[in-house]
Amino acid sequence: MSPASTPRFATPGARPAAHDGPSWAPPRPAAPDPATVAAPGVPPRPRSPAQEGAGDRGADDRHRLSPARRAWSLLPVAGMLVCAGLGFHRVFAVGPLLPVLAVAVPVPMAVAAGLYAGQRRKGRVAPLWPSLVLNVVVWLVVVCATLFRGDASVGLPTGGAVAKVGAALLDSPHAVLTTILPAPSGADFLVLPHAVVWLASLAATELALRTRGPLLPALPPVLAFGFPLVLGVAGPGSNVPVAAGLVACAALLLLPRSRAAGRGTVRMLSAGLPVVAVLALAAALLGPRLPGLAGREPWDLRQEVRTPLVHPRPTSPLDQVAAWLQHPESRLFTARSTADRNWRLAVLDRYDGVKWTSGAHLARSGGRVPEQRGAEPGRRERVEQRVTVQNLPGIWLPAADRPSAVTLTGTTGERDAGGAEAGRLAVDPDSGVVAVGEGGTTGTRGNRGLSYTAVSQAPVYDPKRLQYAAVPKGARYKSLPRTDQAGEPIKAVETFRRLAATATAGSSYPYQQAYKLAGWLREHFDFDPKAVPGHAYRNLEFFLTTGRRGTSEQFAASFAVMGRTLGLPTRVAVGFRAEGGEGHGASGKGTRQVTGQDALAWPEVRFAGIGWVPFYPTPGQASEEGASVPPAGQPEEREKADRDIAEQQRPSVPPQQPDDGGKDGRAAPSGGGGLPVWAYVLSAGLLPVLAWGGYAVWAPYRTRRRRRGARDPGQRVLGAWQQIVDRLTEIGLPATSAHTATEVAAFGLERIGGRGSEQLPALARLVNEVDYGGRAPDEAAADAAWRHCDAIEEVVTRTVPRRERVKRALRWSTVRRHSRAGAPVRAGRPKVPVRSDGSGAPVRAGGSGTSVRTGRSGVRQ
Repeated sequence: MSPASTPRFATPGARPAAHDGPSWAPPRPAAPDPATVAAPGVPPRPRSPAQEGAGDRGADDRHRLSPARRAWSLLPVAGMLVCAGLGFHRVFAVGPLLPVLAVAVPVPMAVAAGLYAGQRRKGRVAPLWPSLVLNVVVWLVVVCATLFRGDASVGLPTGGAVAKVGAALLDSPHAVLTTILPAPSGADFLVLPHAVVWLASLAATELALRTRGPLLPALPPVLAFGFPLVLGVAGPGSNVPVAAGLVACAALLLLPRSRAAGRGTVRMLSAGLPVVAVLALAAALLGPRLPGLAGREPWDLRQEVRTPLVHPRPTSPLDQVAAWLQHPESRLFTARSTADRNWRLAVLDRYDGVKWTSGAHLARSGGRVPEQRGAEPGRRERVEQRVTVQNLPGIWLPAADRPSAVTLTGTTGERDAGGAEAGRLAVDPDSGVVAVGEGGTTGTRGNRGLSYTAVSQAPVYDPKRLQYAAVPKGARYKSLPRTDQAGEPIKAVETFRRLAATATAGSSYPYQQAYKLAGWLREHFDFDPKAVPGHAYRNLEFFLTTGRRGTSEQFAASFAVMGRTLGLPTRVAVGFRAEGGEGHGASGKGTRQVTGQDALAWPEVRFAGIGWVPFYPTPGQASEEGASVPPAGQPEEREKADRDIAEQQRPSVPPQQPDDGGKDGRAAPSGGGGLPVWAYVLSAGLLPVLAWGGYAVWAPYRTRRRRRGARDPGQRVLGAWQQIVDRLTEIGLPATSAHTATEVAAFGLERIGGRGSEQLPALARLVNEVDYGGRAPDEAAADAAWRHCDAIEEVVTRTVPRRERVKRALRWSTVRRHSRAGAPVRAGRPKVPVRSDGSGAPVRAGGSGTSVRTGRSGVRQ
């Protein structure tokens, strides 16, 4: 047999195999079976005939997920779906949302899992389309039997019910985006989370049962969580805890679907649960403070959606004051409040010279009233009110100051002129007033029998802030009509300006101007509940110059008009006094009957950084003895604060005040955000650890890449051998420099065995020939050496526990060795005469094979 056809370097007793390049190597060594690989210090186990016959199918079997592991993975999937559904808590109240999740999460999972299990019992692969079709049918039945049960017949969806469900589902995103959150809990709103969670549950279940990807079933819940993130930007609360739960459930999903699950449940849980806890804690603590997220308002899709705002019809509640005062015995509503606070019914901020009207833009609301932007009055007092309407016309609902939440506890069932149900709330985000319905004439429709609960955070004003407070810039709330239709100046405006200057003479700051103006009106004019109504320019001029008697309508309107001539932003509020009334105790905490004689109008002035502050220019009714009484509607503590402010002298340098009067009225972002001190300390300790771990992972990768990417085939052969020696060290090869290449090959043959190591002796001879014999291998030989290296590395990876591999990779000696490792020694260095010592290993001339020192790589030096 010629040398070209006979293997030159072959293991004794080995069966010849077909060659794809070099003479020593097989076409591609198969990955050895871990069952034949012994742990360090344990003899290798013999392969059974079944294992020998399995061949390459063993690797595929190890990657397959058992039905039990697929079923167990549905539990963390269900947890992720619940977290994704709970993300809607910023869009809807939690109470109505929980029944939706109780149905939308388990039902599609049960349908999909049942079909999949039934097909597997028959020995067939379950197709996907039956699950999709059946889930659509079941969803229609369930949603019609629960949310739209009034439109379904005996729980079965009819044609009309299906059409209504489809229309509601298509309109629900726009309806949510045009509603002040939380949205109402009606079926036309809740159908959106019902459909989103149902679809995510179906997709996640199918992916968990049909795929092997560890995290692939987590994709549908994560995508479903994106819906509440986008829709609930302006909603109350935070989704950070929900996101942390989502991360924890995703980490739990890895446990039954990873390779570590095959090593035992106890071992899997002991290694995985701490990681899950750390990930959830990191998501909860550090997630909101990540760069780019902290101190920055998220993008709100509502800014891109046109909200269908409703403008109330021009009937002004201020016109009702005189009528209520003319019938003081008329019963308007009953109320029970935890504190004495005036009841504000409506706010009027537009004046055309004839009447004050409301510029409110009503938007639908589930009961929440958003806070006023750019205003922080300071300390607040929580006031809870329970109101039952008796004979109060119009759409407005009375509440103390600006309420934060309103909950309907009983509706009339009536519908307004536009057909909207009377029990649907609407809110003006600017003024904070609350209405029922979505418009209609404000003084015509009654809400008899309507009951609700309102919670207000009433401000308690600080005299020190009020004394030097400035008014916001801009012409809004300061404008007055100054010319008539012919373009001629209105003389009444000049009269109002002259009287206002006289009333506020000597005042230093805007608050002092407002205080003196209110005091001037109380001192020079009288309250008369039977005075002629009206608040046009002609009526106010007559009241201020001739009549000098009027109701709170004229006092409030005069203050607002005169204040605007001084540059004060003013508006008129209409409501009812807190003190007095039938059945009202001294503490103000009992149930009282509000009647027409309690009607009151008062002006309000806006101050920068504080918001709207009420003033009370209407004088109180004098007692029979003629003693002085406080202004109508003004609290006693506020009267004392105003008196202290008026008596204080002007300082030489007033304190600097914030200005919230930008064009858009938004508050400037605070610059005090950022990470706390503990976060910096924790980061300072974690960064070196993370850097060391990252370098420990990158260094071996770089070393292997440089060894395998060498240009010279001889260098690549030597690099493959060095890589094999590093791996054999992990399963017991002593880390010493006294091993020859033949000894290293013998160790690998003993410990690994099987087809994975039978070529090690031949590869060792090739390495000696390349390094010392001057042999120049070709590309095929280098590729074959690295294929054999890959097979050895795969066996070692499966043999050494993951924890041991991680510990070894983080050792200083390992990282230091990889940091110094470069490209292997060039095979073309100066040649040294070699001879054979009979064992097949070449040695230096004149030396003995047993006395020549070897290096760490197992190659003679």
